[in-house]
Order: sequence, then structure tokens, then C-alpha cells
Amino acid sequence: MLEPPPGPADKGWVPTQPRSVVLRAIQPIRRVRRLTLTGAGLLLLLSLIAEPAGARDLEGARGRLASVERQIERQQAAIGQQHERLDAMAGDLARTQAALQETQAQLGASQQRLADATARYEASSDLLQGVTRTAYQQGPLAPVEALLAATSLTDLVDRYQYLNSIQVANAEVADGVADEAAELSAATRELDTLASRQIAQSIQLQAHNAALRVALLEQQRQLAQLNAQRRKAAQLVQRLSLRVDPAITGAGTTFGNWASLLLSELGAPQCRDNLTVLVAWQVAEGTAAAHNPLATTHYMPGSTSFNSVGVRNFSSVDVGLQATMETLRLPVPSYGYRAILGNLANCAPAKTTAMTINASSWCRGCAGGLYVLNVLPLVQADFATFSSR
Repeated sequence: MLEPPPGPADKGWVPTQPRSVVLRAIQPIRRVRRLTLTGAGLLLLLSLIAEPAGARDLEGARGRLASVERQIERQQAAIGQQHERLDAMAGDLARTQAALQETQAQLGASQQRLADATARYEASSDLLQGVTRTAYQQGPLAPVEALLAATSLTDLVDRYQYLNSIQVANAEVADGVADEAAELSAATRELDTLASRQIAQSIQLQAHNAALRVALLEQQRQLAQLNAQRRKAAQLVQRLSLRVDPAITGAGTTFGNWASLLLSELGAPQCRDNLTVLVAWQVAEGTAAAHNPLATTHYMPGSTSFNSVGVRNFSSVDVGLQATMETLRLPVPSYGYRAILGNLANCAPAKTTAMTINASSWCRGCAGGLYVLNVLPLVQADFATFSSR
């Protein structure tokens, strides 16, 4: 998406892992028949026992945090690979849809050509039938009788030329009927070919849509797992009193809840069309960036870099919402964000808003030119599943 260049990334502060605490050696106590300890001695013994247990607990927490961080890294990489597959599938879908639309346009033109050819053939056929009917009524000897009835040589020549012109005209009518019949046959074959192509492309489009839905749901599952691991990491970080990159602990809210929060912050109605298009927008992005489901590159204090494009990790849902709002409200008419806000404010049909998102600079040309539009029908058909991620 086009935006002013992001600010420098605050890479956060990640403390180094401390070495294991050296456990104090406890000298074995010989068995005695009677052991008496003073209050101070009891406290000393308890402290010697408790301290190693606490150290082991902290060290275990650090080990679990390191393990969770590795899992998060693997899940982020898997989501990135899935996103690449989704981009390729979106390209295939876009090409198939474009081919189908072209076929449908050709089919419409072919149907018109067939209708025109049918009309011309019927007109020529009617004319030929009229000629045939007249010839039948006059009889086969009518031309001869017309010539014999001539009163002079000049009259005979005129009658001959007239009869000849009628024969030529009749032949032209007959040839015209044959030509129109051939054109009608060609138009019919063309229409049949295009209709078959349309059926095949429609089936292919349905297959692409089905495959895209499966891949998107798999991405949803991966994102849910990532959020679960981030929540574990957040608990461990809080226990260890550490500060880390929000990419590790930034477990977001569901797509449906985030859409509702953004609409509330924007002062836009919480209508079904608005919620649907915002969920579809998040699905189209499918990013693992922390608290940044629309993948804005807008810099905020405390944010860190998610990828080389400049998408940010944010420290909280509130910060992510603020960054998204500030992006959409950038005073640059060429970005096209004002139209998005206007459609949300007026609760425009989801497809209308999706078209303005697609036409904006947010991710122009993405998904083969069908950014958000390609996933919107899938989200509309299964809103509960996609909104609950």
C-alpha cells in the first residue's frame, strides 16, 4: 500500500537469557535421634530449600518462552508461505474470471450475430418462396408465351431482356438464401463453442473458489494457532518481567471484533455490510503482523518492523486501531481512502466498499486485480467462520 515512508523501526529491547543460577550445596544431615532447631536455624534451612526451587521455576519459564518463540517463528514462516500460495491462487482465479467474462461478452455478441443471421435468412427464404410461388402460378411455359406475344422485334428484345433480368434476380435470391444459410450455420457453431467454453470456465472458476476457500480457512487456523502461542508468550513474559517485540506477544482479537472496534472508532454504523467487508479485508491481508490485521505501514511509537515492505507490529489493539485510522484519514486524495470512509459512513453495499478498497492505493493490483473482491463472496457465504478467527 502507498503511504509516506514509515519511520525508523523501534526494534524493542530483548534481554539476554541469564545463566542458570548456581544452586547452593546443602550438606547432608546425619540422622540423629533427636533434632532441635532454633527459629533462626529453621528459617535458614527453609531459605536454602526454597531458593533453588524458585530459581529452577524461573529458568524453566525462560526455557518455555524460548520454545514458544521458536514455535511463533515457525508459524509466522508457515503463514508467509501460505500467503504466497494464496497469492498464486488469487492470480489463477483472476485469470479464470477474466477469461469467463470475455467469453460471456463474446457469447452475447455471437447471440446477436445469430439473431441477425436468422432474420436475414428468413427474409431471403420468404423472398425465394415468393419467386417460386409466382413461377408455379404462371406455369413453365409463361416465358415462352411472353416472347411469342411480342408484336415487333423491338418488343421481343425488350421482353427477352425483362425475362432474363427476372431469372438473374431469382438466381441472386437463391444464392442469397444459400449464403444466409451458411452464415446462420457458422453463427450457430460459434455459439455452441462459446457456450461449451463458458461451461468449462464456470466449472474451473468454481474449483478455484473452492480451493481458495480451503486455503483461506487453513490460513485462519494458522493465525489462530499463532495467537494462542502469542498469549502463552505474553504470560511468560509478564511472569519474567521482560520487554519483548510485540511480534512475540501481540495476540490479536477476532476479525469480527476488530472490525466492530474499527467501525466504532470511525463513528461508522455497525451494519452487516460494513462488518462483512472489513472482515473480508482482513482475510485478504491474512497477515501475522501483531495487532495490525490490515497490514498498515503507518509508524507508531513502540511499533516494530514486521517485514521488508514496512508493515508494523503494534504493541496493543488500541495502537493498531489508531494507526489504521490515521492511515485511512491521510489527506492525500490520490490514495482513494476518503471513498472508503464515505462508503463505511453510509453503510454502502459490501461489494461497493470492496470495489473502492480495490481501487485505492492500499494494495492496488494485488490478488490479480481482485484484492478483497475475490474473498468477499466467500466471507459473505460463511461470515460466522471467518469473523470468529
